[in-house]
Amino acid sequence: FINYDDLYGDFAPGWTWIGRKQDVSDEEWRMWIPLIIKLIPWLFLHHIINHFIKISSNCMVRRSSLLCCSYIFISLLFLYYCIGILGMLCALIHPSILYILTYKRSSSIIWMINIVFLFIIHFLKIPNGIFQNTFKLNDEEHYILTHIICWVQLRSISYSIDNIKSHLQNNCDNISFVIQNFLYKLAYCLYLPTLSLGPLILYHEFIDSVKKTSQSLKLADLRNFFFNVIRYIFWIFFANFFLHFLYFNAMQYHPEFVKSLDPWTLYGLGYCMGQFFLIKYVVIYGFNHTLCAIDNIKAPPQPKCVARIHLYSDMWKYFDQGLYKFLIRYIYVPLLKSNFNKLFASFLCFTFVFLWHGMQTNIFIWTFLNFIGLNVESLIKSTGKNKYYLSIRKKYLSETNARRFYCILTSPLLAMSVISNFYFFVGEEIGNIYIYRLLHDTGYSTFTLLFFLYCCCQVSTDIKNWELQKYSKL
Repeated sequence: FINYDDLYGDFAPGWTWIGRKQDVSDEEWRMWIPLIIKLIPWLFLHHIINHFIKISSNCMVRRSSLLCCSYIFISLLFLYYCIGILGMLCALIHPSILYILTYKRSSSIIWMINIVFLFIIHFLKIPNGIFQNTFKLNDEEHYILTHIICWVQLRSISYSIDNIKSHLQNNCDNISFVIQNFLYKLAYCLYLPTLSLGPLILYHEFIDSVKKTSQSLKLADLRNFFFNVIRYIFWIFFANFFLHFLYFNAMQYHPEFVKSLDPWTLYGLGYCMGQFFLIKYVVIYGFNHTLCAIDNIKAPPQPKCVARIHLYSDMWKYFDQGLYKFLIRYIYVPLLKSNFNKLFASFLCFTFVFLWHGMQTNIFIWTFLNFIGLNVESLIKSTGKNKYYLSIRKKYLSETNARRFYCILTSPLLAMSVISNFYFFVGEEIGNIYIYRLLHDTGYSTFTLLFFLYCCCQVSTDIKNWELQKYSKL
């Protein structure tokens, strides 16, 4: 990339004291960090006003109503400042329409309405499409607004399903109830710390946090807050620092070059891409989790390191915990209670993930491979509990060798898991290259890769066992 013809702005001049250009080709990183900087004064205003409301109001109902009004008002001000009045109105009208359409509806009708909206959102996300041109949004404003709409869609589903019983039991003539719940929904959907970048907080957790007795900030809370903020700022600078030397984000736009890499470099490139993807979400989810903690709002924590997770189920459980709880609470468990089998419930979960993330080929491949991998893992676990297998294992395998056998079985699944994620955050063409190389490289290269993945499975199992022992003592 020394004499690279940078037609698409993949590189910036970089820090002067380093004397190298910086890879800025990752759209999420390029958009998210400036957005966080824009949010800072508004978050400060948000916390100051809401803290004043909490300490000045003793009535729980009045305090929660004032807090919700404050959440809505400050978020709307930020949206007006960030994406203009049309974008602000769009973010306000979207959850309002869904509130009207899904009020006093059954769960099946609620799902049908929201699925239709997901299809509409897919077309709204098209760059330079009718939506962007009609609202006269630049690329940054369009990116931010469509992200907000996607998050609001998830929150609207959570709100509607969590409130089915209360809506059906109350008469529509009870205007105060309707208005109060509408206020709660808008506050939940437009809550500033998680408005545009997540993570997803389920409605019942959000509203329980708002209604519970407020606690005054302690010195330890402020100390933890500033420690975590400094920690995430460090990771931002760390990521930007190594992007002066490692140009793996720019490489994804040059598949011919990626094809030519030797196996060590190719899989090293994949590791770097995975770790950078992790850092992005550690910073964003971790930072927003910290902001929510100051408000006494229970938010999902940052993802666990992907390098220490070897199971599909754990990857889904611990990377985006808000989305995982959403899928379990609103899709998987209700389907099992309706006497559908686990395979079908899992299929519908991944179908929803495909619809929400974007109906594109690479997203389809990613969700399909995850669906297959998760069910293969489930089959292995079921086999491991089989009495016939347990008797054979007891007769022929020690505990150590049984664990080795388990790690040998799961190492190909780990390879499939990693490559499926490449489809998600890098794209179809690069994902296809990794699949091709895995299948067509020499046996020695593939064996070496699987050996390293076997070692990863061993380390991951050790860490998991250590965590189980640690939490069992609490």
